[in-house]
Amino acid sequence: MSQISKPVRTRGRRLALAGAGLLLAVTGSVLFLTQRGSAPAGETDAAAVADQPGVTPSGPGASVRPSGSASPRASGSASATASGSPSAGRGGEPADRTRPAVVWPNPATTGVPAGWRPKQTRTTDLKITRAGSVVRDIRLVNADLIVAARDVRVQRVELQGGSIINDSTPSCNNGLVVENVTLTRGPGQVTRSEDLPAIQAGGYTARRVRIDGRPEGFRVAGKSLDCGRVTIEDSFARVTSPDVCGDWHGDGVQGYDGPPLVVRNVTLELAQTASCGGTAPFFYPADQGNTSVEVDGLLVKGGGYPFRLAMPGSVRNLRVVDGSWEYGPIDVACSLVTAWEAAVVTVGPDYQPTRTVRRLPCGTP
Repeated sequence: MSQISKPVRTRGRRLALAGAGLLLAVTGSVLFLTQRGSAPAGETDAAAVADQPGVTPSGPGASVRPSGSASPRASGSASATASGSPSAGRGGEPADRTRPAVVWPNPATTGVPAGWRPKQTRTTDLKITRAGSVVRDIRLVNADLIVAARDVRVQRVELQGGSIINDSTPSCNNGLVVENVTLTRGPGQVTRSEDLPAIQAGGYTARRVRIDGRPEGFRVAGKSLDCGRVTIEDSFARVTSPDVCGDWHGDGVQGYDGPPLVVRNVTLELAQTASCGGTAPFFYPADQGNTSVEVDGLLVKGGGYPFRLAMPGSVRNLRVVDGSWEYGPIDVACSLVTAWEAAVVTVGPDYQPTRTVRRLPCGTP
């Protein structure tokens, strides 16, 4: 199967409205931790009111929620030590008792922390135009987070139905860092094949991100717009068939005009229906303007081929869930790969490997 996914799409009408005076402007130093210049005339910034009591958001679609008492997960990445002494390490192999076992990311170890409550909820797009802004503790419902400035940090944010977009300007807004963010389908949303990726396009780092129930996951794109390297680590994405299938080519990660990609300790699943199939959990093909990859720790499940790579790179600690594929476990241009280590495993409902079925040399059917 040689299924090619569509290029990046933009939500033109929504982007055009994003700067039309419907956004909240907050300029406290806590919110914009570093300020390099001012926003362009006619545009406004909006940021969550985390750590700044007494500030009340205003404007359409904004409401204050009690901050509550969050009960975050233990600090650190999703690869932190699990409690107890697991009987299996990465790939289902016997654990080295002198070192903690790796925990593969899953819905419980990624996204906004357990017990988290937003300090602001919006139903309209949020556009950030000030470099170095920090967006924190906000929920967007069927609305996008449009990053139109460099070096923006997004922390503890939930998007129900919306996307994070950093290529709405003529050049890419590099330096975007997305941490402990959840992206799910929105209430009442009918998902479609043309829905935007959950995160696009390039020059970003995604850390402890959870994407769940969306038709498209991470997009690696924007090289022609000078988008820089994409790093995805300690994150989870479960991409599902849309309600309206159309011409769907869903992926957990897809490269299209892709800059270099780094993947570390990531779980990707393509949960497709019998009547609406996608492409692959991981898809970085040739003939789409892509560059190179570095994979160290990737668990993939589902699709025609769960792992598809046709560009130069290195692949270590790749785990493919046994029997989850339609045609084969991998589809790889092995002559372009400088390093390779992979295995077929079984996993439990928490995505932790329970057994190594077999080693998986490159080119294995």
